[in-house]
Amino acid sequence: MKAAKLALQIAAVYIGTVVGAGFASGQEVYQFFSRFGAWGFVGIGVATCLFAWWGYRLLSLGAECQAASFRDLTSRALPPWLARGIDALIIAMLLGTTTAMLAGTGALFREQLHLPYALGVICAMAVTALTTAFGMRGLLGANAAIVPTLCLFAVGLGLANLIHPSQRWAMFHPHAASGSAGGALLSALVYAAMNVGLSIGVLVPLGGSIRDRNALRNGAIVGALGLGALLASVAATLFAHAPDAYAYAVPMGRIAASYPRFVSALFIAVLFGEIYSTLVGNLYGLLGERPTTRMKRFAAAGLVLCVCAAFTAFGFRAIVQYGYTAFGWIALWLLTLLTSARRPLKTR
Repeated sequence: MKAAKLALQIAAVYIGTVVGAGFASGQEVYQFFSRFGAWGFVGIGVATCLFAWWGYRLLSLGAECQAASFRDLTSRALPPWLARGIDALIIAMLLGTTTAMLAGTGALFREQLHLPYALGVICAMAVTALTTAFGMRGLLGANAAIVPTLCLFAVGLGLANLIHPSQRWAMFHPHAASGSAGGALLSALVYAAMNVGLSIGVLVPLGGSIRDRNALRNGAIVGALGLGALLASVAATLFAHAPDAYAYAVPMGRIAASYPRFVSALFIAVLFGEIYSTLVGNLYGLLGERPTTRMKRFAAAGLVLCVCAAFTAFGFRAIVQYGYTAFGWIALWLLTLLTSARRPLKTR
């Protein structure tokens, strides 16, 4: 029973770290999967397998070296000069996705609530800094509440599209905006690498704190299956409303707005929650447990968030379209290095 609970907690943290503004808004799913039409579903299957494999490898490597942060893994798996460079790249990617999450909150407030962009950014910064102050306990608590709600919403919205004949037809005859089978598979590889790579800061210390190999393996598998189901649900919903929804920075928000008002309100709450859970994961990856008191963690989180907020002017759509693709290729290289390292992982 305890092992099953641990596995579910690991899966929830995995899903919550991967699913952020780009995913829940539909923008990320469109850029990497939906624009390829039916081949996007094949890409989702490939990405699901990669999520399970890479996720478990990082969790088990964290357990093997009893890691408290991703730096403990890189310092043991790689030569010192390369480890320092990899650490810098991981930090840069985490800062970049933190910027994207803050920009996503601004876009959500502007497009869905008709409130100032800056207000959304400030609200996300405040709740994230407060949660980060509680360390690993805050990370687990945030995802335990948010991830089940997202799953119910995404699957429910996907099933609701089956009621309308025209939307049902569109779901099973997907509109392809561009690309080919090869492009869809390559996109899936880059997408999985990007998201697992950006989860290094959470998965490695999570494995180091739990160390139960069965729970880590089952958690990675359940988390990967959950991510695959969510991707398929969001992609199907986008197909049902293509191509009109693709014109928006937050296409799922536009789709939710076509349903009764409570659905739109629930979507806004879910999207904000997913942005929040990813921000908490990113901040934990950057800071770990090293700031020893809550006040120090709160201050450090606030400083990092202020730096990232300065770059949100680039806009949410541009960051997802260009920044995430670049992060994906970098992360693919990083994962290859870390998961194929031959150096012994001596414990502390």
